[in-house]
Amino acid sequence: MTAQALIALTSALAMVGGGYWWGHTATDNAWQAKHAKELQAERAETAKETKRADQAAANYLTEHLDQEDRYAALSATYQDLRRRVPLVVPGPVVVVTRSDPSGPDSSSPDERSAPATAGDGGPVLTLAAVRMWNGALTGTDQAAGACGPAGAAESSDATATEACTQGSGLTLDEAWANHAANAKACAADRQRYQHLIDFLNGK
Repeated sequence: MTAQALIALTSALAMVGGGYWWGHTATDNAWQAKHAKELQAERAETAKETKRADQAAANYLTEHLDQEDRYAALSATYQDLRRRVPLVVPGPVVVVTRSDPSGPDSSSPDERSAPATAGDGGPVLTLAAVRMWNGALTGTDQAAGACGPAGAAESSDATATEACTQGSGLTLDEAWANHAANAKACAADRQRYQHLIDFLNGK
């Protein structure tokens, strides 16, 4: 009886131990399978993001080189234009005089009482200057009034040169105000981009 009981106990312990080992092995295998699946998903996501980053870098490089080429072409065009056309010309002077008291007076009372005056007559930007100003901002050579984009025969076309020397009506004060607004916008952009760069680097 004792031997049989010992055998039965040993068999029971073996079955319990086998069941525990089997359960532990099954759990370990399930965890490994889940971990392998998660790792595979992470690798796929990393590969996807890497490909996206590489494409973004390639797009930036292409656009940057294109912009460099456009600005180089603009610089050459505008250097030639500046050799032929001034950036500023005297503004129009408008003189208002009273009517001749010895002749018939058809003027209004306000005109008769107004003294002779002259307009500002200060320098104004030429159409060429406006064209170059806008080109520097946009990277594209576009017409400013009658001063059209550079053409094959522009350097020898007296009419085109004459058109570009015409005053635009924009004063230096207006140009400076525009410059200040553009500089402020650029400073705000730099600040935003720097905060974004700092955030991404920290992340």
